[in-house]
Amino acid sequence: MKTFEIIASVIVIVSLVYVSFVLTLADWLAALRKGQAVTLLPERNGRKYPFWAQVGMVILGLAICAGMFYFLWIPLFSISTNALYLLDGIGLILYAAGCVFMLWARRMLGKMWGLSTSQQVKLRDDHRIIQAGPYALVRNPMYFGWWVAMFGLVLLYPVWMVFLMFLFSVVSFAGRARREDKALAERFGEAWMEYKKRTKFLIPYIY
Repeated sequence: MKTFEIIASVIVIVSLVYVSFVLTLADWLAALRKGQAVTLLPERNGRKYPFWAQVGMVILGLAICAGMFYFLWIPLFSISTNALYLLDGIGLILYAAGCVFMLWARRMLGKMWGLSTSQQVKLRDDHRIIQAGPYALVRNPMYFGWWVAMFGLVLLYPVWMVFLMFLFSVVSFAGRARREDKALAERFGEAWMEYKKRTKFLIPYIY
């Protein structure tokens, strides 16, 4: 089982670093420098916070997250060894499947991708509706893929920190999806409504 644990840890760490830092954070910082991304700190009296302040918020968030991992790496429940092996296997499969689905959606989105926050949604001037690939099934496939991956991670590492991350992502991304839906409806009008009729909101074939 040690071999499985090592392989699973490598897969999780490498994929999380890639998704969080290479694919998301790097793209966001590049877009932020060009004024094409939402900011973590909202404008005050019409003035934007400087770039270094936005980066400082990211560093502070990472520091808080690291502390929470240290203090909240506490098992959710006690479980037998055999059941734990089963959860590990199912969890890794779900995690990998969720990541693949999310990356597929990210690739299809291309330059239309943009990071939204709890307050802001920013569309590109040349924004268009992507309707191919996973977007033919669900309007927010990246969020759905991440939820599947996080649920798999909860099974793989059933500790309080991972469980709270999963719950936070469900609440946060559901809110963001609604704001993004509203922004796209305002921009594209009838075209968006036609697309909306053919697809589900967050979960393919269900909701």
